[in-house]
Amino acid sequence: MNAPMNTATLAMDDDDDEAPNVGKYDVLVSAEVAAAGRMGLAQGHRCCGGCCDMRRAVIIVDAVGIFICVFYAIYFAILATVVEETDSSTMDDATKQQVEGMMVQMEHVFLGLMAIKIPLNGLGIYGAMKFKHWPVAVALAAYVVEVIIDAVTFNIGGLLLAGFFAYPHVVFLREMKSGVMSELNYPTEKYSCCCV
Repeated sequence: MNAPMNTATLAMDDDDDEAPNVGKYDVLVSAEVAAAGRMGLAQGHRCCGGCCDMRRAVIIVDAVGIFICVFYAIYFAILATVVEETDSSTMDDATKQQVEGMMVQMEHVFLGLMAIKIPLNGLGIYGAMKFKHWPVAVALAAYVVEVIIDAVTFNIGGLLLAGFFAYPHVVFLREMKSGVMSELNYPTEKYSCCCV
């Protein structure tokens, strides 16, 4: 003998009419679906005014973060080479050596920071792809540190960019914790305004 399945009846509203019982119908669903409050309706937040879901946003901002790191690493390498090859007739040897030393030191510091930041962004991408909490949280921590550094150095552009990049991580972590975003219900939450 089969045990009866626990079910619940939910009232669905087709219209926003004020009239009672107009446009309403009942749907028989399992108790688990009723408790979750999901009936195939997306509940997740959309990033950038509805451009994409938060999982996709985390992947995109971390990929862009890696691209920016690689771009700046190449930029500083080229800049250091240009400074070394500049005509020394406008400055004395001591000044030129001092400028070259500063450029090389700045390049090494920046490359060291990028050697840390690129893997952390990679962790964020991995965490979003596999719906893992801790890798996304580690990537968020890197953005929080970047926000603090930019605030202390009064780098408004960097502060805004790091804050913009941290935002999808915060919301995605909150959605994973609340159960809105998971591997099982991602087909319902999946959204993109373009082909990405």
